[in-house]
This record gives sequence, structure tokens and C-alpha cells, in this order.
Amino acid sequence: MGSGRTVRTLFKEGRGINSSIAVWQDVSGKAKEKAIALGVAVGSGYLYETTFEKEVYSDLYGERGVLMGGIQGLFLAQYQVLRKNGHSPSEAFNETVEEATQSLYPLIGEKGMDYMFNACSTTARRGALDWAPIFEKANVPIFEKLYESVKNGTETRKSLEFNGRATYREDLNKELEVINNQEIWRAGKVVRSLRPDYKPETE
Repeated sequence: MGSGRTVRTLFKEGRGINSSIAVWQDVSGKAKEKAIALGVAVGSGYLYETTFEKEVYSDLYGERGVLMGGIQGLFLAQYQVLRKNGHSPSEAFNETVEEATQSLYPLIGEKGMDYMFNACSTTARRGALDWAPIFEKANVPIFEKLYESVKNGTETRKSLEFNGRATYREDLNKELEVINNQEIWRAGKVVRSLRPDYKPETE
């Protein structure tokens, strides 16, 4: 489960990304067995069983939530408050995105949230433990609203309507250009260029 680019990159490296499998009908009696075989063939790290309905719901919900939409919103909110209080673009980006993606998120992926917390300073750990419940309480209503929008078909209708436009590509590029020109991501380009392993962006 992941972006097409990640799937292709890992496949070229002889690896795969985690996958889900679902069986709607099983005429041969071997549908699940074949699904598992396909997952193994493309190098999936592990497979988990779901249903087509649950896969659609969780996929749409996750992409609009913390995987993409939610994280963009949180990044912007934190960055804007830092800038409002006099922090430079590079400092605000570092404390919002760079440290998260380059230092902390890899630790979560490797061994879990508690491991990441325990790997940080006592000051950072205490603040995170105190504020996590506050963020949870504030965001649950938003995520409930989002899941309902997925469940009642609103998100599917929006996607079909937008993606079916004759001007789909042009409209999408305009929206992505707005993000590309946001100060936070302009600052990100500068910060990335200072990394020791920096490679000029070609895309």
C-alpha cells in the first residue's frame, strides 16, 4: 500500500511494499491462494486480508487524513505560527518538516512511536506526552466527519467529478503549483539543497 512511485522503485530493487488482499467470489476455490501468490510475486513485505469495501474506505480516508491531506494541513498550521512569532523560514521548516521526515518518522517506522519518544530528549518527550491527547481530542471530530464523507460517497463523487473533467490535468497543475509556491515548501527546497547528499531536483 503506497504511492505508485514507491512500488516501482522497490520492485526495481527486488523488494515490495505491504499489500492487502480481498476475495469477492471464489469459483475455483483457490482465489485467496492466488491472491497471496501475486503478493509474494511482487515482493510484498507482508499481506493483510480485508474486503473491497473496507479497502476503499480506508484508502480514501487515509489519503485525505494523516497520509496526505491532514499532514499538509498540520505542517502549514505549525509553520504559520512559527513565522508569525518571528522564526525564519528555514528555522520554521526545520522544526516542522525536516526534523520530522529526516529524524523522527524513520524511527516510528523502524520500531514504533514509543521508541521514537524514548529516543528524544526528556524535554521533548514530556511535551509530546502532554500535548498528544490534546491534539487527539481536537482532531477526532474532523476525522469522524471525513470518514462519514467517505462512507456516504461524497469523496468518491468529488473524485469522479474532478478527474472526469476535460481540463483535469490543467486544473490539477494549478492546485499543485499553489502548494509548490507556498513559503514552507520554497523554504524546503533551500533546506534540502544544504544536505550533504543533495541531488538537484529534476522533477
